Amino acid sequence: MASFAFNTSKWVMGIASKLIKSDVRMHNADLISDDMAIIFAVNHFTRLETLLLPYELHKHTGREVWSLAASDLFVGKIGDYLSKMGAISTKDPDRDKVIVHSLLDGNHPWIIFPEGQMIKDKKVVDTGGEFEVFNQGGRRPPHKGIANLALRAEFYRYKLECIYNSPDQEGLEETKERFGIESNEEVESILQKNTVIVPVNITYYPIRARDNAILRLAQTIAKDLSPRAIEELSVEGTLLSADTDIDITFGEPIDIQEYLHEPHYAEIMACGDDLRKLELDPKSLFNEAAELLMPRYMEDIYALTRINYDHIFATLIRHQGNRSFTERRYRNRIFLCIHALMQRGGYHLHELLTDSYKAIIYEDPSPKYREFIDLSVQEGVIKQHGDSFRRDFAKARGKEDFHRIRAIETTHVIANEVEPVEGFSELVKGIAQSSKRDLSFTIRSVFLEEDHSIFEKDYLEFRSEESKPMDVGRPFLLIPDHFKEGIVLVHGYMAAPKEVRALAEFLYEQGYLVYGVRLKGHGTAPEDLARVRWQDWYESLNRAYVVTKSYTDNIIIGGFSTGGGLALMAAGLKQDKIKAVFSINAPMRLRQFTARLAPSVASINTLLQKIKGKPTGWEFVANSPENEDINYQRNPLSGVRELSLTMEALEEHLPNIVVPTLILQGSNDPTVDPSSGMDLFSKVGTSSKVLTYLERPNHGIINGEGAQDVFNRVKQFLDWAKQQEVQGAPRELEDEIRIANLLTETETLPAS
Repeated sequence: MASFAFNTSKWVMGIASKLIKSDVRMHNADLISDDMAIIFAVNHFTRLETLLLPYELHKHTGREVWSLAASDLFVGKIGDYLSKMGAISTKDPDRDKVIVHSLLDGNHPWIIFPEGQMIKDKKVVDTGGEFEVFNQGGRRPPHKGIANLALRAEFYRYKLECIYNSPDQEGLEETKERFGIESNEEVESILQKNTVIVPVNITYYPIRARDNAILRLAQTIAKDLSPRAIEELSVEGTLLSADTDIDITFGEPIDIQEYLHEPHYAEIMACGDDLRKLELDPKSLFNEAAELLMPRYMEDIYALTRINYDHIFATLIRHQGNRSFTERRYRNRIFLCIHALMQRGGYHLHELLTDSYKAIIYEDPSPKYREFIDLSVQEGVIKQHGDSFRRDFAKARGKEDFHRIRAIETTHVIANEVEPVEGFSELVKGIAQSSKRDLSFTIRSVFLEEDHSIFEKDYLEFRSEESKPMDVGRPFLLIPDHFKEGIVLVHGYMAAPKEVRALAEFLYEQGYLVYGVRLKGHGTAPEDLARVRWQDWYESLNRAYVVTKSYTDNIIIGGFSTGGGLALMAAGLKQDKIKAVFSINAPMRLRQFTARLAPSVASINTLLQKIKGKPTGWEFVANSPENEDINYQRNPLSGVRELSLTMEALEEHLPNIVVPTLILQGSNDPTVDPSSGMDLFSKVGTSSKVLTYLERPNHGIINGEGAQDVFNRVKQFLDWAKQQEVQGAPRELEDEIRIANLLTETETLPAS
């Protein structure tokens, strides 16, 4: 075998650094130890594995990794590369001898693909769950070559140990010569190793066939590429791109001694027995061990599949039946699949699922989701009718040319990949076929329980003499006997759900379901608020949003002060997923000088605390709230910094608002600069918007004197927004809309 050449071959290093732009991640590499003589049993989907995997394994383990590769690859530069990488052709007559002999010293792990070829359709199990792969127009079981090679290597090691430890060491020199062993020290080193099969799974995400730089280069060089070549380059060239994740996951090593040292195999493990005779007998116990070993590493390989959004979506569509799903129903089911997988445990999940799996149900922009929907429509898997999607049964799946299926039926291939993962397809099928009512109840239970659990945990952790009763800070849900719309209602900074309770009860009396949000860090103690970020506040809004949409598809979001800003942000992100949005005294600028100074002070505090290792004493400033029974009386400067960041983030999303919008602003607000109203109004994207200034001397205009007028303005707007869909703006608001559009930044519109 040629020496491993990563450190000397510039061409090899060029391949690694220039072509591989994808994010390659190794998982569980620490399972590999120095005393192992390893065969890596790897699933085989692309030609990339032959080139990529030895390089990546060398990078992470430091070992010179050799591999079996298809004989037709040993031509030109690719052939030179493979030879330098320690690859051997599948048609080399000495391949088994080379592999078994090198496994004895264990210095060179081997990569072998048990399927024996690329499995382009990713179909590896039959309807009964038995492993089988496509081959020359039919299907066959995977090869047992890996099992046979591992068993032979470990058997030889055992026989060598028998001879070496025998009193007379009869036959030792002959055995050493047979295996190319030069010294007794090398024998002792061999006896310290044990042969293992390490299952390895390579999962690509996303899998797409599209134009790419490598395909274009090939088409420039060769004008008459075959359809098969175009398919391979369109898929595999894309998998090398920067937006692809390649997850390489190692499984628990399978110790071959478990199979050879069982009492059942005592006959072949007796010292002095003739291995060659046993190998020639296909009915021997040695071959029986191989029959048992092959399904084990196949199951382990595919159990390591790293499940991603595409797997769940493709399997949902496969089991959708003749039902029609809206985008919202797909999102709900995708979320529940991920939630159920996490609850069960034991699955390998793509990090995007674990890091942001709730985002799919929050209905904020999801490019991954949109891309898969478009792919499914393009491939004719589903058909769109209005805002609904129905599976298309007209075309039989999986009947395309095996060598073109990755490019033509990508969604089918993706669903095939997770078929062998135990329990996965059954789980997804159950959720795909569940009723809307059952799904809504499950989702509601999950998020209601989580919302209340978060509050109770925070309250117990931060409870102090300053804390208000729990009913002040607990989120609440008001449900009328009959309703069509639901409102997510958000309180302001340093306040609590009780701040919006009066408005919520008014809206409830008008026939709206209302969820009163508790923003994280609020309703407990100032120390709780000091540790959270503004993203935590938006997450709180989203939990309430999910609960509300579990009751109705007609959702409105509204809020007071910072809650109004968050409501507008949500409207910009969710766009047409909601019906309307309203904000009351939402800030774009704050009046108080200390509020403008606070973000920089908070940053200084953070730096000083890191230097000194203890608080500086500047963490809080006194607050004189209008509602002492609700608001905190100390303001964390870190919280004001997050408030400032909220206002910055809000501005980015205002142009994306497409639903009817009410901006209601007090003209003499002592906390929020009144110009905020006009700033917000001018940046909101929709033309169906209303700006109303009210002459009020205070900030908290939704409680106390004059609050009923504010409530009536909100109701008037909601009535108008409801009619927008069918007949446009009613007469009584036309003048206000016209005047609002004429306002300058410094003018106000008095209450009528």
